[in-house]
Amino acid sequence: MPATDFEPSSGFAAVADVGSEPRESRPLVLVVDDERDVLDALEATLLAQGWRVVTALNGGDALEKALHLRPELVLTDLLMPVIDGIGLAKSLRADPRTASTCIVLCSGVSEASVRGLFDGYDAFLHKPYDVDDLRRAVGVLRPAAAVVVAAAS
Repeated sequence: MPATDFEPSSGFAAVADVGSEPRESRPLVLVVDDERDVLDALEATLLAQGWRVVTALNGGDALEKALHLRPELVLTDLLMPVIDGIGLAKSLRADPRTASTCIVLCSGVSEASVRGLFDGYDAFLHKPYDVDDLRRAVGVLRPAAAVVVAAAS
C-alpha cells in the first residue's frame, strides 16, 4: 500500500504518494469523476507524472476534500451526483480557502454551453481528451507545478 499524506476517515480516500521526493515539492491534484474507470486512469496518469493525487466520486465528497486538503488543482467532471462540476467550482470560488485553486472542468458537452452557465473555471477539457491535452492545460495553469512534474518524469 502506498504511503499517504492523509489518513482515510469519514469517507476520504487516501492521497496516493509515489517516489522519494519530499511530499511538499510535488503538487496535489484532486481528481473528481463519477466513473471509476475514468478516475482510475486519470489518477494513474497523474501519479506517473509526479503528482500527489486524491480522488472523489462525486462533487460533495470533492468539496469536503478540497476544503480540507487545499489542492493546487481540481480536475472535475461536469455531470456528477450530489454536486455537479459547476456547483463544485462555484463553491470552491466562494470559499477563501480555495478561491485561488485552479479548476479544470471536463465534459463531453461544448465549452460554450458551460461558459453560459458559469465562467469561473481556469480551463476546459472536452471529453474524450488525451494525456497531452491534460499536460498542456496543467502546464499553462500552474507552470511551477508543471516543472516539478516534468522533473519527476
